[in-house]
Amino acid sequence: MAQPTLSLCMIVKNEERFLEECLKSVQRVVDQIVIVDTGSTDRTKDIARSFGAEIHSFAWRNDFSAARNESIKYAQGDWVLWMDADERLLTESAAELKKLLRPEAKPVTYVIQIHNLQADGRNYKISGAHRLFNNHKGISFRGRIHEQVIYSVAALKGEERESAVKLLHLGYGLEALAREKKNNRNRKLLEKMVREEPNNAYAHFTLAQHYGMTGEPNKALKHYKTAFKLQTFDKQMQASLLNTMAEAELLLKKYDTAFAHCRQSAKLVPEQVGAYYIQYRIALTRNEPDAELNGLLELERHNTYLRSHSKNLSTDILFDPELLHTEIAGLYVKTGNMQKALSRLTKLSEKAKESTDIRQKMLEIVSKSADFNFAQTVLRLIPANEDPKYLDLLGIIYIKQMKFTEAAEVYEKLRRLIPENQQVLRRLAGLYAKIGREGDFTRLQNQLTDFSSN
Repeated sequence: MAQPTLSLCMIVKNEERFLEECLKSVQRVVDQIVIVDTGSTDRTKDIARSFGAEIHSFAWRNDFSAARNESIKYAQGDWVLWMDADERLLTESAAELKKLLRPEAKPVTYVIQIHNLQADGRNYKISGAHRLFNNHKGISFRGRIHEQVIYSVAALKGEERESAVKLLHLGYGLEALAREKKNNRNRKLLEKMVREEPNNAYAHFTLAQHYGMTGEPNKALKHYKTAFKLQTFDKQMQASLLNTMAEAELLLKKYDTAFAHCRQSAKLVPEQVGAYYIQYRIALTRNEPDAELNGLLELERHNTYLRSHSKNLSTDILFDPELLHTEIAGLYVKTGNMQKALSRLTKLSEKAKESTDIRQKMLEIVSKSADFNFAQTVLRLIPANEDPKYLDLLGIIYIKQMKFTEAAEVYEKLRRLIPENQQVLRRLAGLYAKIGREGDFTRLQNQLTDFSSN
């Protein structure tokens, strides 16, 4: 029996920045590339042609489903995969995707995991989307924005299945101007969708998510509550809704209800990260170090599990494990458990050689500790470097330990790196006074006076 074929269907407009890498990620997996262009004026079409894509023009009418349905009209494959230009199929998912392409008598759609790269470039929010479905079964998109095929699959008495296929989404790392333009477009479409379908829980949920993302928690909470009252979600979506509602409540300082909604979410879907993350943030806001530590340890446990397993929640978050490690070490210091803090930081010492972020985190932890023996031990774990922030923290630590000669040597290095930084000069002058270098002290004082007079 011949291997079932796969059509990639996309809608694009002015995507020359992203499209090439997107198509590279799938070119060995798909048998047909269908591009519906809604008015590109850049090199988008040329890039698509270089991959052998079929290009069709479509007049944009503020309706994503209409454009998606236009794209699948041209699909000839047995299966359809749909993607956006700022997404990439992860290399390890190619073989997994191929395994799913089997003959099916009934309509079937698979949930693909979307790993949304955050602006920090390290952490990911996870979402799930019905991106793969079998063709020629009457499946179509619904929704003016955040379009879905699941409604048509349900109406056709089809089947929804989970998968381990993963896409990387880069869009959340867009520059501020591009992000603002996209947000403004989405807001108009989402608000229109809610007006058109006031009893659509998903419409209220996605509009609330938008308000949350644009810093309007009051508006977000209103629509989350409406979505919750409509009660049309499965337990995974209910858990996602409870987490996002708790996020809005946290921002509005409704801590007790936020915590209760997180607990309810974790009860519905125990294997997740999001609910524990919000509980940790509530404890952080309330300055409850023991609760912070317990929350972060629980979060770490679930984060470790989900980094190697399929997610159970359609909207979740994954954290960089090394940065979590340093946060927990810092909390051990804060709660007075120096032995566990040192154990954590010792495990990170190799990573610190190649990661500026980890070195800085380790130094910040040391700078907040009054335990000089602990500080001295950790200092030996951190590779020396000439980053000004590193040197400044190192100098502060030496000062706290009353090692003024060593501190002066550090600030002399800093002076060579940033010779006109007055804070560095003042600190160095003070150190010269402490160790009896009166001539050097006088020269620096004169230099500082000259800066002030200018």
